[in-house]
Amino acid sequence: MLLAILLGLFVLFTGWYLIFRKPITELPLPGVVVENLPHYEFSVYGVIAPTGVAVSADGSRIYVTQTERDPKVLILDRNGAEIASATPPESTGSDHVPVYVALHPTNGDLYVSDRPAGAIYIYSAEGVYRRTFDPGKDLKGWQPLGLAFDTKGDLFVTDVSGPFNTVRKFGPDETLIQTIGAPGQFDFPNGVAVDAQGNIYVTDSNNGRLVVFDADGKQRAEIGRGNAAGELGLPRGTAVDGDGRLYAVDTTAHGVQIYHVMDATDKPPKYIGRFGIQGTDDGAFQFPNGVAVDGRARIYVTDWRNNRVQVWTY
Repeated sequence: MLLAILLGLFVLFTGWYLIFRKPITELPLPGVVVENLPHYEFSVYGVIAPTGVAVSADGSRIYVTQTERDPKVLILDRNGAEIASATPPESTGSDHVPVYVALHPTNGDLYVSDRPAGAIYIYSAEGVYRRTFDPGKDLKGWQPLGLAFDTKGDLFVTDVSGPFNTVRKFGPDETLIQTIGAPGQFDFPNGVAVDAQGNIYVTDSNNGRLVVFDADGKQRAEIGRGNAAGELGLPRGTAVDGDGRLYAVDTTAHGVQIYHVMDATDKPPKYIGRFGIQGTDDGAFQFPNGVAVDGRARIYVTDWRNNRVQVWTY
């Protein structure tokens, strides 16, 4: 009986491939959903200790922070060739480390968090300095880190200053409209992302988890620390793509975890899979940090210690 079943499966799989020339993973089986995972495409070299990354929707411009030797933001074309850079304004001294970047969804301006300076600098898409973001007098001395915009132009910032860490939300006019986080809730939050339903995803790095909030700032779910599939070690950057997939870079696991964004229930985001291993070869990482997605099914990951940005695609 078992032999007959195995023979039948062999005939089925062989016939599927011969007729459609598609892999077995695309064979439609009742009740079985096979999740696609991205594959490695190429790497961009020439950046020292890259940390944050952002990309235009069409993939024509890649923005990556260089945190060592000559701290700045490199502006690259879609093939990784440098076309410009954004440097810290001279009037602000010499102690600068650009960390994370985000692009304004309507005007394309580049926002850069600079932790030693305790500032967010704003540049044109071509890297011309415009001004320094003003968080208001009540946030003087803040420490902005992770950056993300929603589709309305609201800016979300992880703030690692003060007696406890928070997520700040600013309206399009740069007025502070929401603060998320209670005493002891976060420990060095890094990445922040927002999905199409307004859910907010925060990588609570030193607590080894990813926390999900609704648009009102109420916690809905979390993905915790551990060694099981989908659990996290030291999460850093995070992003959400147009197909409802959530990406979280796990720097100590040397890879990127992928989930579905939140559904109508308050169950944690469903785990899809991961990509990346530790190493120096193509597709391997050494302490990755930031992640960004474009509208062309590409994922960009800063491979910090390998001094490169890796590009993956579906």
